[in-house]
Amino acid sequence: MPCHIRIKDLALSYCWKNYEKKIFQDLNLGIEQGSFVTITGGNGSGKSSLIKLILGLISPGKGTVELAGSPVKAGFPTAVRHHQIAYLAQQIEELFFAETVREELAYNTENQAGIADLYLTELGLTHLLDRTIESLSGGERQSVALAQFMTHEAPLLLLDEPSSYLDQHRANLLKKYLKDAQMAGKTVLHVSQYQAEIHWGSHFIDLDEDQPRLILL
Repeated sequence: MPCHIRIKDLALSYCWKNYEKKIFQDLNLGIEQGSFVTITGGNGSGKSSLIKLILGLISPGKGTVELAGSPVKAGFPTAVRHHQIAYLAQQIEELFFAETVREELAYNTENQAGIADLYLTELGLTHLLDRTIESLSGGERQSVALAQFMTHEAPLLLLDEPSSYLDQHRANLLKKYLKDAQMAGKTVLHVSQYQAEIHWGSHFIDLDEDQPRLILL
């Protein structure tokens, strides 16, 4: 399979006054199209930073990130705008653009009926379509974020600790969706703090290692 994500000689540090924290140094990874990779590591190991580098939200100190052979440039995430990446952030408030649930779910697709058939009933959203996002509870907003993510047709799925605030039913639904997406040929990059979730996919990367590498499960 062709390489979907290529990371070459990547270095990243965060500086504050006279203090510098090195996150990555000479990181090299190649992730094939159709892989399902879980990224693990302790706090400060760079899990969320790696996702942000792939999205183009931050710039590396040196090195490059490539998606399907094209370099990622920092700034507004071009790949998201061109529907090459679907992103489920840890902070779901970053994900909402519309006023109502119906408008939010229609933002990424014209096939509203298809969304309802596949996801709305299982996520308990059918009776919330005309509610404003602002009026929803935290759990209801999580369901909307999950449904919104599942409507994307993007070939690359990035998830930053998505199950942290999901109940068991929604976590199982997400797991099934990601496995089905991989079977359909999509690439999945999934950050998780839970050891059990390492076995959701086909590979994992432990960023606590001195030289992180792709490990086949």
